[in-house]
Amino acid sequence: MIPLTAQFPLDPDASALLVIDTQNDFLDQRGYFSQRGMNVGRLQQVIEPINALRKALPSKIRTIFTTQVFEPDGSDDTLQVHHLLPTRLLRSGGVGPVIRGSWGAEILPELRPRPDDLVISKRRFDAFYQTDLELLLRCWGVKTIIFAGVVADVCVETSLRSAYVRDFDVVVARECVAAWADEDMLSTVAAVQGHFGVCWTNAQIVNAFTRY
Repeated sequence: MIPLTAQFPLDPDASALLVIDTQNDFLDQRGYFSQRGMNVGRLQQVIEPINALRKALPSKIRTIFTTQVFEPDGSDDTLQVHHLLPTRLLRSGGVGPVIRGSWGAEILPELRPRPDDLVISKRRFDAFYQTDLELLLRCWGVKTIIFAGVVADVCVETSLRSAYVRDFDVVVARECVAAWADEDMLSTVAAVQGHFGVCWTNAQIVNAFTRY
């Protein structure tokens, strides 16, 4: 078994890039979270690194974007389906973020998917939960998933944990993932490196493909 701290080669035929929830409500200054006082500048730091990584990766690597969506009528809102809510999910009511069909739910223009990219909508933190993601990855022969996007300790970490228990190898593109707070990002990095995979820089990821 290869130690998790080692730089092992990655097979471009068996790898995919998963870009999680890079949507206007999360990343744009006019979006839901910025309008409610959250520092989206922290999350915007992933934009250039994600674009740089995409340009540097082998062309045969498939890219999948996820988008978090909720229904306009609020029927699938976490405030409606949960009685016990974590502190950060509490809000004073009203329309929530990333409503299906809204501008806020759209992927940020700077990270617009290419024609051959896939976009999968999800309704919960886990990109695998009740979506076609696993089926498509299996059909494509993917063994390793490179994770990018936001928010690190929420949808990114939930999805990478789900990938790991499905026996996919997990690589977190460290420069391409962000959280609302430093301690949240550090917690995710520690969890990944301790239990689920590796956190690599863009340069390390690209180098891993050249070594295959």
